[in-house]
Amino acid sequence: MTTNDLLACIAPCGLVCHTCVASAGGVMKQPAQQLLHFLEGFDVYADKLSAFDPRLKKFRDFAEVLGLIAQAECQGCRDGVCKFPGCGIAPCAKDRGHDFCYQCPQFPCNEADFEPLLKAKWLKAGERMKAIGPEAYFEEVSGRSHYG
Repeated sequence: MTTNDLLACIAPCGLVCHTCVASAGGVMKQPAQQLLHFLEGFDVYADKLSAFDPRLKKFRDFAEVLGLIAQAECQGCRDGVCKFPGCGIAPCAKDRGHDFCYQCPQFPCNEADFEPLLKAKWLKAGERMKAIGPEAYFEEVSGRSHYG
């Protein structure tokens, strides 16, 4: 994996864009598109089959969310707009000449104004990348759930 590929897959904060539902180049978009394709027209059947399984009444809601994932457009905060309002990580890392937060001598800092769960992920990712390097970190986490 080239450095540019790695930088496209991991945000400066250490979150793995590659597995995010909003990522235009991640692992979620194409399968969502394929599933939508194969489910085309199923809404009529879902309505009829809901008499046997009431969960199928929610099919249209499911398809709407799946459509959102299938249209993912986020280019990542390095090249696009961060999806977390007020996040200053990408410009901070760029201004300091770092690819990742863990490379900064001030890591961890107060620049990351994350809610507690996200802050814990940021700290864990940074410490792990510091210990094993970003390439090994990506190999370690690329097959895991983004949200688990």
